[in-house]
Amino acid sequence: MIMRQVAEEPWGDTSILVEYLVHADGAALNDSMGHRWAVHDHPPGKDFYSWQNRCLSAGEVYNPYKVDFDNKTTPSLCNMDAIGHCRLGDLSTRQGMIDIAGKIADSDKISRKMWTDTLLPLTGHHSILGKSLVLYDDFGPKARGERLACSLIGGVYRRKAVAKDWFPNGVELSVKGKIEFLQQTEYDITDVEVSLEGLRHTSGYHIHMTPVEEALQFPCEDTSLYGHWNPLNVDPASSPRAYQGTPDQYEMGDLSGKFGSLDNRTSYSAYYNDTLLTLFGPRSVLGRSIVIHKKDTRRWACSTIERGYSPSEARELRAIASFHNPNGHAFGYMKMRQLIYNDGSASDTTIEVKLRHPGKNDRNVTRDHNWAIYVNPVGVDATVKTLNTRCVAGGYVWNPYFTQLADPLNDELYRQECGPENPLRCHVGDLSARLGTIDIGVQRKVFTDANFPLEGEVSAVGRSIVIMTPNRGGERYACANIEPDYDIIKYANIEKPPRFVVAQFIEDIREVMGIPEWFLTVDSRQTKSLHNDACVQILLHFKGPIANKLEQDFNRMLSLGKLEAPSLYIPGYIQEKRKSKIAYKQCGARDPNEKSKRRQSFFFLSSSSEKSIRTDLKLALILLLSYLFV
Repeated sequence: MIMRQVAEEPWGDTSILVEYLVHADGAALNDSMGHRWAVHDHPPGKDFYSWQNRCLSAGEVYNPYKVDFDNKTTPSLCNMDAIGHCRLGDLSTRQGMIDIAGKIADSDKISRKMWTDTLLPLTGHHSILGKSLVLYDDFGPKARGERLACSLIGGVYRRKAVAKDWFPNGVELSVKGKIEFLQQTEYDITDVEVSLEGLRHTSGYHIHMTPVEEALQFPCEDTSLYGHWNPLNVDPASSPRAYQGTPDQYEMGDLSGKFGSLDNRTSYSAYYNDTLLTLFGPRSVLGRSIVIHKKDTRRWACSTIERGYSPSEARELRAIASFHNPNGHAFGYMKMRQLIYNDGSASDTTIEVKLRHPGKNDRNVTRDHNWAIYVNPVGVDATVKTLNTRCVAGGYVWNPYFTQLADPLNDELYRQECGPENPLRCHVGDLSARLGTIDIGVQRKVFTDANFPLEGEVSAVGRSIVIMTPNRGGERYACANIEPDYDIIKYANIEKPPRFVVAQFIEDIREVMGIPEWFLTVDSRQTKSLHNDACVQILLHFKGPIANKLEQDFNRMLSLGKLEAPSLYIPGYIQEKRKSKIAYKQCGARDPNEKSKRRQSFFFLSSSSEKSIRTDLKLALILLLSYLFV
């Protein structure tokens, strides 16, 4: 149920839209009619699926104006023409009953409805945010009680995305500015604002499929960001001439094709609306990238499309499932990001997947792996060779809301009901059912999931992700735990030995610390020489669940020149012949070249000074010999 009201106008009308309202437990395949519904005082607790005391934690019907009420006489007085006789939360009495579909296929004609209410504030002193909405069933089992279901009423906030942190593609970068996207809800058009400066011989700019990898020297290339974002599979050859058609006739990511290119411009400002570009749902552009092209189509600059938000209103959570065990059966990561607002409301979760088969030079490819969140974390069972016993500690697919619990063996019915268009009909852990399968050994992918919580009583953090066998097989193939993903940034000044290469330095550090490449990265833009090229300054990112320990071990390793034990503990894996020393040193505050010059100035003297020193040395030597012989 989506409720909408003009901000900070609690006296205004509130629209209520109901979509995809179906029975969750699979017990009622027939539609049920005439359900009462109301806003209650408190958020629901864990009794939402209790048999005898369901949703009692929600309290009573919300009645902040203390309207006198009794079951016999007051309901007949409450209606839309006499709204002052209604309790604020009593929606069914003034709006009518609600219907619930038995199957998702019937939800459009049975449960999809819209109302307008004049007594339902979303802001102000009597706001219903943070309270609960309760559905009743007056014809259910008496032992269960009259309450059928309940849910927290949370906020739906406008979404903002911005691309402003630009990376050069191996050349000097002069571009500054940003591209912003703003969308109120999934039913609204998206406003786009472009403000760029420092353009040089540029032409097109587009949304591409994946985020920028900061450590690459050429981060904008097709091997990393791939092609245009085109989820509707529009054939670009069929598109009209530039900005002569409607948005649906172009690839979704072809911004310059739809709204105008950067040709012959040194700066560019534009405002436009896109009816298809979205920041909600599976086709969201969040977590993807913007690429600016030269006139000859070369990729010149790129930036990741990040969430735009104020720290005073929200915070971003990051989590990672790291497949880093060398004895495992997949190698790579799944990174998750979600925005949590101050009232506890949450955004969709973006998921970046980058996986290959273990082994530095392994180029094998397997396709169509189902994947899911399992209830428990995994350990050494992630690496066993026998499929029947692999990843068994994970337990079973996570289903905290008991979706279709009444008929758990009817897999055919579940597949009909659960899908990308109705993600809340799926088990929370069933990722492949609503996002699709994944491949191992090919391109990175970005997914957007409306049902992947990273915080709260129902949270995926601390559980595991299990990947099934290829070709939609049902056996467990690889697994990793979902853990917090931190990012600690640190500048490091390193003395440059002969033939110093930053990429080799980072690889050597990772090897000694025993960590995968995604736990330690370097920002390629921030590398610069110091002290007449005697030192190099680099910007490091320590990432993952043990980022703080990684930073401490790095500091210790630079000061001592070695690290006795690897930073990352991998259950069941012991690295033989581990390298524990490094040949790199931290560059001090003084220029090493200046030190060497001071040393040289002591020895290289003028000719007159040299003669004086030689005379003094001869006299000292004669005195010493005479003393010894005596």
